[in-house]
Amino acid sequence: MAAFASTDRIFEPAMESVFGPGDRYDEFVILRELGTGSFARVYAAMSPDYEDPIALKLSRSVLGDEATALRALREVRILETLTNPHVVHIHDHGMGRDDRWYMVMELLRGADMLAVHDFHEPMDPVRAVRWAYEACVGLDEGHRLGIVHRDIKPENLWIQPSDHLKVIDFGLARGWDASSTMGISATMGHMLVGTPHYSQPEQVKGTPLTPASDVYSIGIVLYELLSARMPLFPKEPCNAVRERLLDEPLEWLSAHVKKPLVPLDKYRDCRKRLPYRLIQIVHWMLQKDPAKRPQTGGAAARSLASVLHGELDAPVAGLVQVQDRDGARSSSLMIPGQHTIGTHDRCLIQVGSDGSNRDLAKINWLGYTHEAIIEPVGAPHPTLRVELNGHPLEGPVRLVPGTVISVGSTRMVLEYPPR
Repeated sequence: MAAFASTDRIFEPAMESVFGPGDRYDEFVILRELGTGSFARVYAAMSPDYEDPIALKLSRSVLGDEATALRALREVRILETLTNPHVVHIHDHGMGRDDRWYMVMELLRGADMLAVHDFHEPMDPVRAVRWAYEACVGLDEGHRLGIVHRDIKPENLWIQPSDHLKVIDFGLARGWDASSTMGISATMGHMLVGTPHYSQPEQVKGTPLTPASDVYSIGIVLYELLSARMPLFPKEPCNAVRERLLDEPLEWLSAHVKKPLVPLDKYRDCRKRLPYRLIQIVHWMLQKDPAKRPQTGGAAARSLASVLHGELDAPVAGLVQVQDRDGARSSSLMIPGQHTIGTHDRCLIQVGSDGSNRDLAKINWLGYTHEAIIEPVGAPHPTLRVELNGHPLEGPVRLVPGTVISVGSTRMVLEYPPR
């Protein structure tokens, strides 16, 4: 249990207060301020419930209405369930005695992407694509739970000392106070959320944002990492456009709708350095029509992982090696998340097609620092029994390297990427 020094300054709820080292908010003792935004401030703090310092995100004002509070409660509860290594982990949340909302999160080391990379020069493709892949993996778990981030930008992509990435501020704009995250469009007459530089055409048009909207924003970030240019302005470097349009949100928004995508291979350096399939994937992510993009972070992540495993020789995902009853061999990439083995075509591995359309086993993998867990789903199939190394699968089992999974006459082995 952490020990706390006494403090003379106690928070008074009449107006927003800015805390300094040693100040107390409810049971939290402030160590330092980490950052501030239009909605909340973030502090490093100590809590009697955690041995190590935590990050405390505290709303700058009380929640304004019951509907907003209920949205916040719903989304934060979902965010607490996120487990993959590429999203910031939320430990707890609640309402302070002054009716301000707070979240207790893991305290991250490192810096945001904009502090790590200046975008003046193109980044090494392996590093850039791996960052985009990890961002897509981080988003995908939320996408499958019905959450859209809506404010993907370099400042919300956190680079750890290990050079691995975490998505931060996941869904907070929607859940806490959607009306305060962006100004009113003078031309569209409706509220916009997020950052104009990384907004999506469908938002400007007033249509709902979907997981494909987050994919578009990641596509812009990846394009800029690979080229040091912005995909809608062919004659200026990325940072020149950023500086010129710093106070011109409507020009940004108009560009997302009206300006055509500048192909990456327009630039000679990109043609020389980048695999053509990678260029195609980036263009796919940046389609104006959201229906023509990868529909989730997972779909984009699998495509990026394929390029990393193939052309860039930098494996990041798991690889399931499969041999069917006729001896034919195939393989499937497995990104972090939950996957199924079964008899329908939505499974990661489809074994047989007897019309039952059922899952036989599910695999949950938290990512590169973990081994996957496999467990049976439902009652045993009459003919397609799931076995591990010749023994029936009867409960959750850790898939150590080399474990042979058998389903009927199909054999498979999961290979993990290098750590």
